[in-house]
Amino acid sequence: MDMSKKPLGEVSLSKGGQARISLDKGDHDVTVTASLQWDGGSDQRRQRGADLDLYALYVPAEDAVRSADHAPGYVFPQLKRGFLGPKNKDEAKALKAQLADRTDAGQVVYYKRLGSLKTAPYMKLSGDAKIPGEETITIVRPDLQGYALICAYSAVENGRGSFRSFGARAVVSDGRGSEVTVPLYEEANTSYWVAIAFIDFTDPQGVEISHVERYARRATEKRPVLHTDGTVLMDAGPVEFKRT
Repeated sequence: MDMSKKPLGEVSLSKGGQARISLDKGDHDVTVTASLQWDGGSDQRRQRGADLDLYALYVPAEDAVRSADHAPGYVFPQLKRGFLGPKNKDEAKALKAQLADRTDAGQVVYYKRLGSLKTAPYMKLSGDAKIPGEETITIVRPDLQGYALICAYSAVENGRGSFRSFGARAVVSDGRGSEVTVPLYEEANTSYWVAIAFIDFTDPQGVEISHVERYARRATEKRPVLHTDGTVLMDAGPVEFKRT
């Protein structure tokens, strides 16, 4: 452990906030954990259903790039849609042009693909918690990591209710005195997906954690997309459909 890198302590991010956990990328004993924690909210909320799932969309260091127009962690705006498609055709055309040269990393750790700590992706999910509590992804070899987007999915049978009403939050820690909590501030009662936090492992001083809190469109099952340059597009990934 590099004692010159002072622990951050416990930090809770404000809306849109950022924090850095300093660490030595050359120290292969370093372990970063990213957890989804939730208490289910009220007794009534827990009785209706409170099965949340932790997803980590990720880009390995060898595939991570930076684009000239947007920094890693940037989330593209969601277009307003009408019955027949986007309401503003010019905005849709401009977004399509921005996405043309971007590549979906297509990598994810979740309850159907737990990952591994001994081989790529060098991250592993603890398991599938079907009741309020915690799911944790353990990440080793930060020198081999590029970007990670920490997301939560709410099972359809949970019914209506915001992720905030579940008491959900993300917590990122190095286990050495640095812990960053990423709360949720908004009520979005009809979204099955929320992108909570972005982790940038390409930061030369350690890892930078950013508050994201972007929600999927009403009732869509499509998960977010993380591009190889670290930019994010909501409502564009594979469809998830889980029954509790």
